[in-house]
Amino acid sequence: MRLHFAHRWLAVRASFWFVPGLMVLGAALLAGIALTIDSAIAGSDMPPWIYAGGADGARALLSTVAGSMVTVAGVGFSVTIVALVLASTQFGPRLLTVFMRDLTSQVTLGSFTSTFTYCVLVLRTVTGTADQANPFVPQLAITIAIVMTLLSIAALVYFFHHVAVSIQAPKVVSAVARDLNHGIERLYPHRIGQPGPEPEPEAIPQPMTDAVITAEASGYVQVVDDERLLQLARDHDLVVRLMTRPGLFVVDGHPVIVARPASRISRPVAAALHDTIIVGDVRTAEDDIEFSIRQLVEVALRALSPAINDPFTAMAAIDWLGAALARLAREQFPSRYRYDEDGRLRVVADVSTFGGVTHTIFSRIRHYGGSSPVVLNRLLESIVAFGPHVSDEADRQLVRDEMEAVLQTGRTEISSEADLRELERRHRAALAALGEVVAD
Repeated sequence: MRLHFAHRWLAVRASFWFVPGLMVLGAALLAGIALTIDSAIAGSDMPPWIYAGGADGARALLSTVAGSMVTVAGVGFSVTIVALVLASTQFGPRLLTVFMRDLTSQVTLGSFTSTFTYCVLVLRTVTGTADQANPFVPQLAITIAIVMTLLSIAALVYFFHHVAVSIQAPKVVSAVARDLNHGIERLYPHRIGQPGPEPEPEAIPQPMTDAVITAEASGYVQVVDDERLLQLARDHDLVVRLMTRPGLFVVDGHPVIVARPASRISRPVAAALHDTIIVGDVRTAEDDIEFSIRQLVEVALRALSPAINDPFTAMAAIDWLGAALARLAREQFPSRYRYDEDGRLRVVADVSTFGGVTHTIFSRIRHYGGSSPVVLNRLLESIVAFGPHVSDEADRQLVRDEMEAVLQTGRTEISSEADLRELERRHRAALAALGEVVAD
């Protein structure tokens, strides 16, 4: 339940209505408090900085501010939509979440709508005219409205600056890289149960012979509650095999969990096991480290497309991907085989691996950027950066394979002898970073 709540909270935070909605409610509460204070101190002497105009002036001021805030809010939303369209066209639609989660944009839009709400609520309490003896002019509330207006203007100026900066390619790449780093910090080290050796094949549940729990809807696996799944397996003395992982697409009716023994899988237990997997319409970075990796890869691939032809943005993305691989190489990936405290196998999971992440990066960028010497050189430079941190021999061999594939691509696609010699020099440096003895 806690995981489902956290998942929904992240989805709400990446929306344009939540923060502005909270600010509108706060403005309504502030208006009520200010009007209550004004009613209590009516007729008292006020400091010189408090609004001292009459009822007609108060109405004109509040009406002007309310109308202006609606107009400015419309302009702000228009600028935001234009920025989203530009980002989607140049960097890919999967990066829109990064912009929608931006707190500056949400607070700026919220400041306009909350100021409008506040002014409307205060305006309705202004009574009387200049000819009447006892008009009610909420002087403190109007003063607060003036302050909110000035703050909204300051927010508007900063918002334009923020949008102009945030849609620049280096800023977009660094923002996605920060999300990737936060994901690595959140998910690794991610110790789930007790790691153990690979069990015998007959100890692993199979769909043909054991209880099968199927997906109830088609979509992408967004989150798997690994700790809850392990707890259920331990409480009901089960061995559970996950047939999917975050980021993969599942089809309605296909197996997602296989459990043994089948005799212990009652309907409530099956429902509880099924609820450990959250399926949605799109991939998210919440529990899927490969999603953030693919976002940076997509930035690189779009930059290399003939329509954009921006190898420098691709090189920046490769730099950040190399930094991410250096961090991942130092982390301990969760074990696929998870045992309880008594040494009994409980969960067999489908997990991401360092080799799989590395192949995702190199194979796609190598394929689409093979004719660009600077991109191939940058791929080999990234190996120089993260190669010394790769300690597992199987992972080192996979990196060698990717490195040789980059060199082979360059020899096939590059026609310039000078560019090819430079690529081979970078290749030797990458070999040295992996601990290979390189002959001059």
